[in-house]
Amino acid sequence: MNEAVTKKYVKAILGNLNANDLEKFVANLAEISAAFGVEKFRNIINLPTLKSMQKVEFILSLVNNPSQNFVNFIKLLGSNKRLEIIPAVLAEIKAQQAKLNNIYNGNVVGNFDINDDQLKSLEENFSKCFDAKVKLDGENSDYNGIKIELDSLGVEVNFSIDRLKAQLSEHILKAI
Repeated sequence: MNEAVTKKYVKAILGNLNANDLEKFVANLAEISAAFGVEKFRNIINLPTLKSMQKVEFILSLVNNPSQNFVNFIKLLGSNKRLEIIPAVLAEIKAQQAKLNNIYNGNVVGNFDINDDQLKSLEENFSKCFDAKVKLDGENSDYNGIKIELDSLGVEVNFSIDRLKAQLSEHILKAI
């Protein structure tokens, strides 16, 4: 779906809700967004024989005590056949909140376990560097090195052992 459409919905949401209502709204969106990770749920939402209002009722049944603003938002998405953009709307709201609060989330990826002290040290250094609050999560993967990703800031820092070996070999060959 078009990113501009998502941003218009987010702008309207942020412009019409106070902090408490926005917090509940985001929590409800997060519940529904998590459901999009289940293939059966996506199949139901994409089922062409199911009417839009039935899809809306199904989605709203997943949320406990939704606000009227939330109900209206889901109905609007349903009537415009845009229910599938709910995860994108949630991601954009979180990104906008991070910008407003000057808090940015990122990941540290590597083929080793990183402890809390190391994460805290990295968070402090990146927070100083960007003059913002940076929160990092450790993630174990098959990446041979370390990669720090701060997508909302558009920053990626990495150190690859494979790349180091290749550059070292190239340097040695040039020296010979």
